[in-house]
Amino acid sequence: MRPFLHLCLVLTSAACSEHEVTVDFYPGDGHELELTRRERHAIQEIADATAVEARQLFPALPTALVLGVETGTQVIEETGEGAAAHSPNTVYWTVDATRRGGVAAIVDRQLRATLFHELHHLVRDGHIERRSLLDAAVAEGMATVFERDQAGIRVPWGDYPENVSEWVEELMALPETEDPRPWTFLHPDGRRWVAYKVGTYLVDQAVLASGRSPAELVLTPTSEVLELARSRCR
Repeated sequence: MRPFLHLCLVLTSAACSEHEVTVDFYPGDGHELELTRRERHAIQEIADATAVEARQLFPALPTALVLGVETGTQVIEETGEGAAAHSPNTVYWTVDATRRGGVAAIVDRQLRATLFHELHHLVRDGHIERRSLLDAAVAEGMATVFERDQAGIRVPWGDYPENVSEWVEELMALPETEDPRPWTFLHPDGRRWVAYKVGTYLVDQAVLASGRSPAELVLTPTSEVLELARSRCR
């Protein structure tokens, strides 16, 4: 290897190692606007800082974290962005650059909270398999409570209604083979995020019953979370 090329590779590797998260930027869905250097820098900074915070709470968080970023319009209407965790170590984030205020406003308002949610998923899903609708509800609820409390942000999928206990009974009565998708996003009757809201309620009750945070409960099996929640309702 030529000395100059070797030096470049060493310097590149050293520069990459300075970051807590490897951020990859992808082409969007055809409606994207190219992210500016400043926007990319802001995303990298928030990703790194959030990973440091999360790692202090989650010893089981994967060592090498990756954030894939794209611009597009297939996002949550209320937030202008959306994300998904993919085990073992990757989060994909889509941001709508056409929104008022642009990418910078969404990054500043939402990215930290969204990353908390998805990093919680990486830890829990890496150890506890989702085999039922209740598994999904508890996993989403726990990540939502963590996101809400850690980032100090209110999210619509975490606001459960006054009659949430009826929703809990409804989900409890469903078979384990029930398709989770209508309950997770948009139900045919018009309700949104039923499983998220039920899960958030159950985890709130489990936190109150146990005195443990969503970070401390991250590896707690669904059955134990449900038992803690029930102990608050007796």
